[in-house]
Amino acid sequence: MLTKIFLDSAPLITSLFFIMGAFIVFQILFAGIRLVFKVIHKNIDKYLLRSILGIIYILSLLFIMQLSIRDKNQPWIYVNFQLVSIIFYTVILSVPFKYHLFGPIVVAFMIFNSALSSWESWCLAIVLIAFYYSLNYVKNHTKNKFPFSVYLLISLISGFAYWFFIKVKFSISNPIFFKQVIYLLIIELFTFGYIAILYTDLESRAALFQDATHDKLTHAYNYDAFDIDFRSLFKDNVISDGKFTMMMFDIDHFKSINDTYGHLGDKVLQTVVRVVQSVLAKNDKNIKLYRTGGEEFNIIFPHYHVKETQAIVKEIFEAVNHTEVDVKENKIHITISVGVSEISKKDVSVNDFYSRVDKALYHSKRNGRKEITII
Repeated sequence: MLTKIFLDSAPLITSLFFIMGAFIVFQILFAGIRLVFKVIHKNIDKYLLRSILGIIYILSLLFIMQLSIRDKNQPWIYVNFQLVSIIFYTVILSVPFKYHLFGPIVVAFMIFNSALSSWESWCLAIVLIAFYYSLNYVKNHTKNKFPFSVYLLISLISGFAYWFFIKVKFSISNPIFFKQVIYLLIIELFTFGYIAILYTDLESRAALFQDATHDKLTHAYNYDAFDIDFRSLFKDNVISDGKFTMMMFDIDHFKSINDTYGHLGDKVLQTVVRVVQSVLAKNDKNIKLYRTGGEEFNIIFPHYHVKETQAIVKEIFEAVNHTEVDVKENKIHITISVGVSEISKKDVSVNDFYSRVDKALYHSKRNGRKEITII
């Protein structure tokens, strides 16, 4: 009895392990390729890389599967994985493709299977496209980070419709049809459950990372994050003879502001960070702002020569110096003093570089403040 139950459920167990294995292999490939790009010092958007790799990976798997079942007695044995691949493609990869780009992929597989003349195949194609479009719509129009029940409902409806046309096309018996639909339900529960766990884990790690690397008051990166990034960039640039520039700035007369208005000086810090972050976001999202002291901030420009930073530095300088903060019915006019320098071949240690930037900032403060000094 137990042996019969196991043999009957063996295809389902195999499918579950296969799906988990496919997910794990993709993560290993993605991590490996990112490591290669890091070793060769090539900067690439990880989300773009994941999307491109994911498309190649999932299409390759589907192509190999389709190739293996051509002219076989059971050409529908990988149908459930086809449906799961849509979930992977849409929910995990978040590929920014629209309906009119997804359609040709489906049609290409129809051509590969010599199915363009089959009305059932066209119905299957429409179900797949509707499934993809529905998942994509929910993903982009819901406030819930992971709407498990909505995803599952759409997947069940689409899966049932898909299997119905598979049943019609290949004259599958009712027992096999219902067994495969039940298998699909279990596989989808497993898949969405696995994705939900990944989301929860990512959110937990993101929260821990946020607490560990960000200043609680201003939400800029903190000194610990600065120290890690600064040393890492210094090491990489020494090895590869690269380039990067650092800007350091102080809020002028901040002690006087704090002495006069107390903790309301926090509003000044938050305002400065907001203004600077808006400038950086507009120019280059790879440039980071760090709060490294009370009123002291650092900005690291990776892969920038000092001349290439001048426009952004000036924009930050002008934006902050034209900012006013309302505190206790008074307007506080904010100004900053700035020091800027680029890494040099003469820099033996991070302290050499840091000290030079600090020296540039000190020069600005000593010469009347509200000034930019570049060394």
